[in-house]
Amino acid sequence: MAEAMPSEDELPEALPTQGRVLTKAATVYDWVQPIVTLGQEARLNRWIAQRLNLEGQRHVLDVGCGTGLLTLAIAERYPSSRVVGVDASKAMIGVANRKRTRTNCSYRQALAEDLPFGEETFDVVTSALFFHHVNQDLKLRCLREAWRVLKPRGTLVVADMDRPYTLLGWAMSATAWKLFRQPEIKENMDGMMERLIPKAGFGQAERHARFSGYISVLSAGKARV
Repeated sequence: MAEAMPSEDELPEALPTQGRVLTKAATVYDWVQPIVTLGQEARLNRWIAQRLNLEGQRHVLDVGCGTGLLTLAIAERYPSSRVVGVDASKAMIGVANRKRTRTNCSYRQALAEDLPFGEETFDVVTSALFFHHVNQDLKLRCLREAWRVLKPRGTLVVADMDRPYTLLGWAMSATAWKLFRQPEIKENMDGMMERLIPKAGFGQAERHARFSGYISVLSAGKARV
């Protein structure tokens, strides 16, 4: 018998984690994202969704989904696929459920480092602008969980802060690092994600596109064991 999902009122404000969980920011998140991405947020999500090139009934997991911006972009482009977004923040999941639920798209409060799904459940795992909120150890744990829930030959796609490649990108990244006192951002600025992805069991990470002067889209496959 399937486990009953708790109602939104029963969910904790945030699940316990060492990472940074955005709760108060949920009400303004959809307004802030286009600003911090220099107007590229929607273009980034559309690019990722198109690049997935899914065929048939596929299962996609969007980790650190926030208010469901990327989750919905994937669900709308591939109506035959099932897309699940997870986030540790009750407030983020609440906004996603109110604004971005579709028949093939759902949301669940869960930790990226402790995903409530069985092994080899998903064909694709995506994540956009989540990994700069967690430190190196947690980054690796989250990546290993993504590897665990992916099917053989499944694909990981991560869009996040990376080595800045424009002066404005450097300025924005450095300001965020210092202003919010997040060493996790500096880790991304040093190119850590590209190095950690293979350590989690994936193949070599490939960089496919860059956005906003500081965001890279990386992908890697899960080799058949």
